[in-house]
Amino acid sequence: MDVQQDNPFQTPQADLQQASASTLPLYRIAAVGLGTFLGTPLAGAWMLAHNLQLLGKADRVAMVWGVAVCLLALTLALAFVLPEEVPTLPFAIGQLLGMVMLAKHLIEADIQQHAAAGGTFLSNWRAAGIAVLFSIAVMALLFAVLMILDV
Repeated sequence: MDVQQDNPFQTPQADLQQASASTLPLYRIAAVGLGTFLGTPLAGAWMLAHNLQLLGKADRVAMVWGVAVCLLALTLALAFVLPEEVPTLPFAIGQLLGMVMLAKHLIEADIQQHAAAGGTFLSNWRAAGIAVLFSIAVMALLFAVLMILDV
């Protein structure tokens, strides 16, 4: 008699497989753009950082966060300096283009390979929800800072 059949508590003999990059769901570049438009460059950076970590390019995550923080700080500084008559849509479009171009530069080829290999993608609705959460957090932080500075 085989020992494994006699012992019901014996772990099964099976080869474990590592999850490949094609089985892990990624955000599309459009989701990075949607997140940036709805929830500041920080939301777009969060989605781009998620993709970079799953694709094994975690060394570029700090650079992505740095670019996003700089874009947000530049936009906020211009919002406080420029007169109120200046339209704000160009600033949102500038942030959007900056993050989308960064995403295309860093992961466009990987996203295409992922799609060609039958990989799955996360929903753009999920990206929109994350963007709204980032937007609420940034607005709450700005409100707190403005209350402290009594502006």
